[in-house]
Amino acid sequence: MVLDEMHTLTKSKLITISLHDFALPVPRSGSIEAHSGYGRSAADGREIHQRVQKKRAKADPLYQAEVPVSCLFERDGYCFRVDGRLDGIFRHDPPKIEEIKSAFNVRELSRRLAGNPLGHPYGLQLLSYGYFNWREHQVSPALSFHLVSSRSGEAENLDIPLDLPLYEQWLDSRLDELVIEAKQAEKRAARRRKIAAGFTFPFANPRPGQIELMQEIEQGMAEGKPLLIQAPTGLGKTVGVLYPVLREALGRGQRVVYVTPKNSQHSVAEDAVSRFQETGARVKSLSITAKAKICFKNEPLCNPDYCEYARDYYAKLPAHGILDLPGKETEIDGPRVSRPRRTVPGLSI
Repeated sequence: MVLDEMHTLTKSKLITISLHDFALPVPRSGSIEAHSGYGRSAADGREIHQRVQKKRAKADPLYQAEVPVSCLFERDGYCFRVDGRLDGIFRHDPPKIEEIKSAFNVRELSRRLAGNPLGHPYGLQLLSYGYFNWREHQVSPALSFHLVSSRSGEAENLDIPLDLPLYEQWLDSRLDELVIEAKQAEKRAARRRKIAAGFTFPFANPRPGQIELMQEIEQGMAEGKPLLIQAPTGLGKTVGVLYPVLREALGRGQRVVYVTPKNSQHSVAEDAVSRFQETGARVKSLSITAKAKICFKNEPLCNPDYCEYARDYYAKLPAHGILDLPGKETEIDGPRVSRPRRTVPGLSI
């Protein structure tokens, strides 16, 4: 961590962000596919990481794996703390930072990273680690990818240069984005707290048992303990659960995630939200379902060579204003997304 910047925390609002969410292209680019860099590592990827790290540690006593790092950035009254973890660092002079990535087609991933590291999340992750090291120690480290095929075990090393002016140009744009996102998050939190102040139960007379249900949930939240509740059919469990939970979450400026095991129960939750809206509460809902039930293609295969919606997906989102929809729509679900007026050519949301 850059300790000489800690004094700014008393004047700025501290926001913590993971390196995975920080290191994104500006503007966004890429398709929905295995090499996009936007997804999370799979279990087999972690196994490959551990195998390579053990091999490195055995061969070089100056090698360290899974090294936590942080860096602070000030911008417009906010302090962004970016937290990450190096896959590995060789503490030589100069040091060498290595990121381990696995892919089915290593050569294709290598080609993309070598061509434009600032345009790929993986490249930005490695460059960010290098920049953090330079900023703290004033030493520019060597940067390298160790790419391993999840299919054959074939490995390839790829060195990436740290171009400080180019990286800082990206960093300036990314911090501008984060400030906008932080201000939007503050507005959402303030709006939710305002809703909570006038949030009322949607029915004049609660059903028998609903009051006890809501009181039990309120007590559980006050004590910070998990609850497992069993109630008879027809009690009105969905509204009885959502009312105290929504009121508590909105009062904190937060949101609620309501998970159902069946799509038919989606509609019950959506109906409950509609009930709250009928009382004047300006709550919003987003229903997320399996992509197979909303995909515009005959087969839900997210491959840019097959699907025009997956192709250049991340660039299309801001270009067509899709990211602004949650702020404009009260309810977003499958049918609303699929309406012709919301269908953007080559884009599925």
